[in-house]
Amino acid sequence: MPASSPASFEFEDSLLSRPCATALAGVKLRRIEAADAGAMANGLADFSVSRNLVAVPHPYTLADAREFIAGPAASPRMLCAAIEVDGAFGGCVAIDAQTGAPELGYWLAAPLQGRGIGSAAARALVDLAFAATDVPAIVSGHFFDNDASASVLAKLGFRRTGVVETRSRARNETVRLLTMSLGRTEWLARRPSIETRRLTMAQPTLADADEIALIAADRSLGLMTAAVPKPFTLDDARAFVLSSARRRRPASMTFSIRMLTSGALVGGIGWSEGEGGGLELGYWLGAEHRGRGIATEAARAVLEAAFDWTGASCARARCRVVNPASRGVLERCGFQWEGASLVRSPGAPGAVAVDVFRLDRDVFFSLRDWGMSAVRTQRAAEAEPEDAA
Repeated sequence: MPASSPASFEFEDSLLSRPCATALAGVKLRRIEAADAGAMANGLADFSVSRNLVAVPHPYTLADAREFIAGPAASPRMLCAAIEVDGAFGGCVAIDAQTGAPELGYWLAAPLQGRGIGSAAARALVDLAFAATDVPAIVSGHFFDNDASASVLAKLGFRRTGVVETRSRARNETVRLLTMSLGRTEWLARRPSIETRRLTMAQPTLADADEIALIAADRSLGLMTAAVPKPFTLDDARAFVLSSARRRRPASMTFSIRMLTSGALVGGIGWSEGEGGGLELGYWLGAEHRGRGIATEAARAVLEAAFDWTGASCARARCRVVNPASRGVLERCGFQWEGASLVRSPGAPGAVAVDVFRLDRDVFFSLRDWGMSAVRTQRAAEAEPEDAA
């Protein structure tokens, strides 16, 4: 790996306080635990796995696993996650800043390889780190004969930076290693995004938190939505960004809405997994930006991306009965009133009344000729099967 230098970064414990979803159903990242030692030892005892890792010895023992979990994996300078597959430990992915620049590493038990799991796990942790911290860059690398790992890193956007020789403990020999790097600027450019005539929308990051907190602190926003806690603080904004980064994309996605020309943050929008193969649309807009058609423009574009990226059969949305402006947005997008219900709201002492709207996929596509300018979208490359760790 790249030459050693003083530890450069510390990760907050909250990053993995809750599991982080990946693009694959049944695959998630969670905190690594002492109880994982047995499964870790079994997975890394397989030479076909350990041969592609720098620091893992062969044979690998239960004592080795316990030492790693209690030591390096518990350090604030390592963001280390267990890859859980259908409820069972399947491998590990980590970003290690103990001895230099934050460095991505990962491995997957041999029976799980070739299913895209490693790609999905690595992407989820990289996205979490860039979105919810201010890490400037992440480095990584792969042995010259590990084509599968090379493919994983390339799909994540890593670029080659050089070639070094390093000692493989498992092989007990010197091996050529291709070093790679992914900077924040490159990651930002590769995020899933949506662009309209006036707006650009992309996943929120920690850098957005101050602006989100400022806009969401407006009292009128809490009165018109059923989801914004009051009072809304900077800590709430940071928690919102972290929660957004943990979602299973593209099944659930969150976007900051910015003006295309000025870059000013004006609101947020996104969708989550709904019932029966559908999705749930939600959005909010700062008070000074309402009444200009921004919410309708954003909602139409996001619906198009959501139906395209997820294949959902329908979309639902809710708005408070005292919010006729939001009702108008939904109706202009083609939603039809479906009924009314009560929901618990962080911004109110009890349940609030909401109208429920529905838009079927085929209706949406039949109404797509709204006369609006073309929508440009960019979707992150999907995980593809890899052959080895």
